[in-house]
Formats: sequence, structure tokens, C-alpha cells
Amino acid sequence: MNCYFSRIRVTAADPDKIMAILKADGYRLHQMLWDLFPSDPTARRDFLFRRDETNGWPVFYLLSSRQPVNDQGILEIESKPFNPQLQAGDRLGFSLRANPVRTRKTEDPNPNKRRRDDVVWCLKAEYRERGETVPEQAELAQQAGKAWIMRQGKRHGFEIHSVRVDGYQQHRVARASPNIRFSTLDFNGVLTVTKVDDLIRALTEGIGPAKAFGCGLMMVKRV
Repeated sequence: MNCYFSRIRVTAADPDKIMAILKADGYRLHQMLWDLFPSDPTARRDFLFRRDETNGWPVFYLLSSRQPVNDQGILEIESKPFNPQLQAGDRLGFSLRANPVRTRKTEDPNPNKRRRDDVVWCLKAEYRERGETVPEQAELAQQAGKAWIMRQGKRHGFEIHSVRVDGYQQHRVARASPNIRFSTLDFNGVLTVTKVDDLIRALTEGIGPAKAFGCGLMMVKRV
């Protein structure tokens, strides 16, 4: 499948347009990025994205099956084909913002119904159930996040060599009905490729839920 990796920066001089982007929630950001693609009534969401900041200005990283088109006049887009040439044993630096959850069955009559639980809160509950002192939130995030990303590696063709986990945040999307709540963690580290096809699939399809809200895009580079 052809893919494009894009870096998108704000260039508008209009303060109102800039503020609209700065204040945009997940739904508005998704719509803004969706508008960069040629109209296709049969298309489904076919991109992953992540929002970062550089010197206080928003920067978006986008991985898409179609090349974005700059026809809004407020964004600067730099795109290049995404076709990673990987081999088992390659060592890569990686960066990932994800919504790390544990999935469990519920008492719902629907056998396919699952509940997603925040891994940081799950670990906090485990400490309390054991009657142990609960670590500070930063340490909880590191422990829970590391365990989660190592599990993802087994599923997606990589092995974690080292990782730093931080940036724990909880989010609420009020425009949704019912309101959507999810958490995010930022992962930065080094991995080793174990199964090339599985890792490339994870890179192009994303890791974890909440992809429509800027989660799941793993960016890699050789180290």
C-alpha cells in the first residue's frame, strides 16, 4: 500500500484562524486534517496523526494512504513517500503517543462488548488491593506504560530495548455523545525489529485505540 508521511505547520497570518487551531479538540483537528484530502464520498478515515508543538506553534505529523493537498491557505505541508526498508534485527529509535488500555469483558449480553480501562489507573488499583504504597503518578505511568508497550511489541513485531514513558494526560471530548474520555502516554525509546511485516502493519495502521484523536502513530528512525 502506498503511504505518505507529512509534516504540517501553521502559516496563517490571520489570528482567528490560528486560535481556532490552537483551541481545536480532537474532533475539530480530525476534520481539519480530513479536509486536506481530495473529496471522495466512498473514502473512510485513512490516516494517522499526531499533534506536537515547536516553539509554542502546533506541528502535525500525518501518515496517510493519500497525499494531502494544501488548498486552505493556512497550512504548510511537506510530504514524502513512506516505504520503510526494514529487516529483522534492525534497531530503531521510536516515538509514540498512545491511548494505553486493558480490554476486558463486561456483563453486557453482547458477547463482543468490551470495556477499556486506563492502564495507569489499573496499576494504581492493584497497588491498593495489595495494601502497598502507591508510587507517584510519574512512576506509575512509567511502570504501566512500559508493561503495555512491551505487550504491544509481542503483537506487532518488535522488542523494546529501552523506553521512557511520560506525558500522562486525561482527555474529555465534550462534543461526543456520550462524552468520550481517554488518556494518553508518550513513549520514546529504542526497539529491535523482530517481524518486519507485523511492524510495518503497525506503523501504517497504528497502535492502540483513539486513533481519531491523534493517538497510535509510531514514528521511527535508525539509530
